[in-house]
Amino acid sequence: MAKIRHPKKSEIDYIFDMCNRIFRYEKGGWNLNFIKKQFHAFDENDILVIEKNGKIVSHLYMKPYQINICGAILKGAEVGGVATEEKYRGRGFASSLLREAIYKMKERGLQISTLGGFRDRYARWGWERGGSSRTYIISDRSVRYAGNPKNIEIYKYTSSYINMRKRLVEAYEKNEIHMIRSEIDSYLTYDVKKYSKMDIWMLFSEDDKFAYMATLMTEDRENLRILEYGGDPNVLTRGLRKAYEEMMPKEILIPTPGIHTRFTSLLEKISAGWTIHPVRQINILNLKGCLKKLLPIAERDAKPFLDNLAKSYSVTLKVLETGEEATILFDVGICELSEERSKDIIVLDKCHLVRLIFGQEKPSKIIKLDKNALTYLDLIFPLPFFEWVTDTR
Repeated sequence: MAKIRHPKKSEIDYIFDMCNRIFRYEKGGWNLNFIKKQFHAFDENDILVIEKNGKIVSHLYMKPYQINICGAILKGAEVGGVATEEKYRGRGFASSLLREAIYKMKERGLQISTLGGFRDRYARWGWERGGSSRTYIISDRSVRYAGNPKNIEIYKYTSSYINMRKRLVEAYEKNEIHMIRSEIDSYLTYDVKKYSKMDIWMLFSEDDKFAYMATLMTEDRENLRILEYGGDPNVLTRGLRKAYEEMMPKEILIPTPGIHTRFTSLLEKISAGWTIHPVRQINILNLKGCLKKLLPIAERDAKPFLDNLAKSYSVTLKVLETGEEATILFDVGICELSEERSKDIIVLDKCHLVRLIFGQEKPSKIIKLDKNALTYLDLIFPLPFFEWVTDTR
């Protein structure tokens, strides 16, 4: 008989070997040392396995995190490593684990969950592509507008730079959207590194201003992907030009959150163009909790419009699968949750809810709803969400 349980510490190496056999991490460019250390860093209570005939045959993990979104702190978990031994597939083991994971994440009071993987595989559990990232494309022509890189010094970070990791962390934490990393997460990110060919570059200007970037060059040297960065925007852009001249990729691809950040203006200036796309698959585990955290950001951004509202309005969002409801009140100068149910009720399944709240465009552009409701929802949605590649698992 199959049973779901948490693993013992002594079973982590077996789980790692099983996942590596299934996912073939190295083929995807992952650093095996990073993966193994990450598995051992997990709390066993954040891992679920299915045991069949005394053997672990299926697995997933729920890596808890806190993400700072423009000052608001959301609690979530990254679900990953969803794997079943080949001979045991087709028995619903992964579905059982996902169902149990959602139950446990809700029980722990988490507001959201994120994961990678195939969209169609996880949609029935409520995960949908959401968040917004703008990826800038820097070419040999556009990079000329980055400024003079002559006095930018560039060094590859290694663990021998004893005091520099703290500076990397401080620069990362100044980004408008970032994870609140533990010591082990910072160590894994900068000292171990997620990908086998990933590098961390430290950039210094003549007046000792600082920036950094995590990079990954494609095999054909067509693209230099920037996975994470932080620090002084001017130093970063000049450093990008220096990196371009020294590494000679065809293009540099650098992501930003879909909102305006400290880097936006300069990246627009030095780019040949950009694309906008979803960031991650998101599952809203607690609608009220999520909106309670993020509505103050929306209220701040929509304040010029809210200050001039002629009358109050409310709308109730209802989750089709669970019946959970949250009512949003719009009034002069405010946008907040209300305990009073609205006469205007919008019922959406979990995936449509993600597209409404964490989409890439205004709701009126992507979803058919009452025009009056959309007029107000366009004021506050989509809410910002972004994950750096270095923070995904």
